[in-house]
Amino acid sequence: MVLGASADLLLIAAELHGRPRLFIVEAGVTGIQTKPDPGMGLRASAPVQLRLDNVELSPDALLGDDDFNYEAFLDCGSLLRCGLAIGTSQAVLDYVIPYCNEREAFGEPISHRQSVAFMISNLAIETDSMRMLTWRAASRLEQGLSTHRETSLARLLCNEKAMEIGTNGVQLLGGHGFVKEHPVERWYRDLRSISTLSGGLHA
Repeated sequence: MVLGASADLLLIAAELHGRPRLFIVEAGVTGIQTKPDPGMGLRASAPVQLRLDNVELSPDALLGDDDFNYEAFLDCGSLLRCGLAIGTSQAVLDYVIPYCNEREAFGEPISHRQSVAFMISNLAIETDSMRMLTWRAASRLEQGLSTHRETSLARLLCNEKAMEIGTNGVQLLGGHGFVKEHPVERWYRDLRSISTLSGGLHA
């Protein structure tokens, strides 16, 4: 759970009468324990392990009514993770372009080499592809239409391409991509979490 140690309210999914439901729980409720759970990426989210021990809640803690669509809730979460992937990928692209234009090897910018130029082009193509699919799903969601198919496609593409973009961003910087002097190594770690932090594609 992200920001679980500092949040005043927790959004917790649990099974109720055989169905997944959501509960809004105050952080100070008796029986809730948190433990830091540091990971490879997304360190700013300060993830924690959450333990519930005989926690008692009032009926008001239940979010939504019996018609609550848990699948649609997961789809919204997928779009959120797609947004993280797109924004971070764009940051990588915006950083590597001037870097490769300014970094010289053998008397010329490394961006003059086809292998580097093609890799940067692929970063731009893949980032825009992720953005277009995510916009399509978000547009359908805003119109109140079914979004499960579109959201699943966007999430699958972001799962596959986010890590590739992070890896290629580090590769384009060479040794500089490995050190904290440049932010690309952090973005690599953050992009790595996109497809692993909350599991893979849900069907």
